[in-house]
Amino acid sequence: MISEFPLKILLVTEDVPAAHLGGAGKHAVLLGNALIEAGHQVEILGIAASLQNSTKKDFQGILHTEIDFSRTGLKAVAMGIFNPVRNLLMAWRVWCAIKRVDYKRFDVIHYHGHIAEVGLFVPKSVNFVHTLHDQASECLTHMRFKNGRPCQAKLPSECAGCAAIKPNALQKAVSTTAVMLHRYHARKAFTRHKAIFVSDFLRSRFVDIVGHADELNVTVVHNFTDTRLMANVLQQMPIRLSRNSRPIVLIAGRVHLTKGQDVFLQALSNETLKEIEVRIVGDGPDLAKLKQKHEARGVKFLGWQSQEDVYRESIQADICIVPSVWEEAFGTTTLEGLVFGKLVFALSRGATPELMRYCVFPNQLRLFSDMASLIEAIASIKSFGHLSQTYKPLTLGSADVRARLPEILDVYIKSKINECSNHKSEYN
Repeated sequence: MISEFPLKILLVTEDVPAAHLGGAGKHAVLLGNALIEAGHQVEILGIAASLQNSTKKDFQGILHTEIDFSRTGLKAVAMGIFNPVRNLLMAWRVWCAIKRVDYKRFDVIHYHGHIAEVGLFVPKSVNFVHTLHDQASECLTHMRFKNGRPCQAKLPSECAGCAAIKPNALQKAVSTTAVMLHRYHARKAFTRHKAIFVSDFLRSRFVDIVGHADELNVTVVHNFTDTRLMANVLQQMPIRLSRNSRPIVLIAGRVHLTKGQDVFLQALSNETLKEIEVRIVGDGPDLAKLKQKHEARGVKFLGWQSQEDVYRESIQADICIVPSVWEEAFGTTTLEGLVFGKLVFALSRGATPELMRYCVFPNQLRLFSDMASLIEAIASIKSFGHLSQTYKPLTLGSADVRARLPEILDVYIKSKINECSNHKSEYN
């Protein structure tokens, strides 16, 4: 048995450092800082600095940049296949980086990444935990999205169409093998070591596709945010005295096909746009295209904003829209809109229905079966009156990172106990 305080923790993620942190990177940095605040010793192992022109992005501890994924593509895209050994090679690179920072110094190694196979290379005697932030554990594209909609395919042979538009017999055979091996390795890794899924949806989808639920060493711990920072930003904001202007509709997130901004805007009539002000915060591969199509219609594209500025936009908004057309593993923007007391409209997909527990007033999170229903509700927005009220987020509310620490620490400690029992069967 180990003492809960203090622990020496190594957080590992290929999403840090980055010019703009994505979901897993933000999650790891926020968790690391909260653990340091709680008295633990935390370091982060990220991607090789030479491969990312960026900074450490606000982490308060030591950052190592050792993970090197150069020359791991194996020409898979050019060949139109999923390469059966690519993820194994990348997982091996992650493990080599962990060894280079002297992993034996740490009580816990907590991986926040997209490569399920890493756990295959980590000895059973190491206290290793893998948090899953997307569907990369059973889908080699990481997000189960095809032809503009969530992918419901289960058979590995059906996945070849995501590597090549019209796969030939050889391409289909190779990609099918790659998907079968990937799912087998993921199940084996999550049996050997602890895994945390950030939603019940994510775990259920993995079990549905891969099976063997009774063998898995899996815990569900919801994603989180920093309500203390949210409260600080709110305290500094001027009071919005007038509600005579058009209601503000905010969409925050990466501008990408899966996030549904284009589908939403195309379905929104010019007449409705005259009644509301639509503001879109975020950058991404589809930003330029959406600006060209919709800026002249009065939609305001603000591009990338700091976390504090995103919160300021949320505070000023009347409604937050989450138009994601893929199945969100856990929508942090949805969570933050709820914590701020905003009315949130979203499609009833993925883990979004699970976020009902974070509502601060009845019927705050409104879910729709399709975009047409969501748009119809938006069109009647002028009849809602005062749509929502900005609440001061509770510093230690259930959505806060500090509220999640006991659950995560419990996984760490249980893993440490398992380490002792597994020491004799160490995997090399």
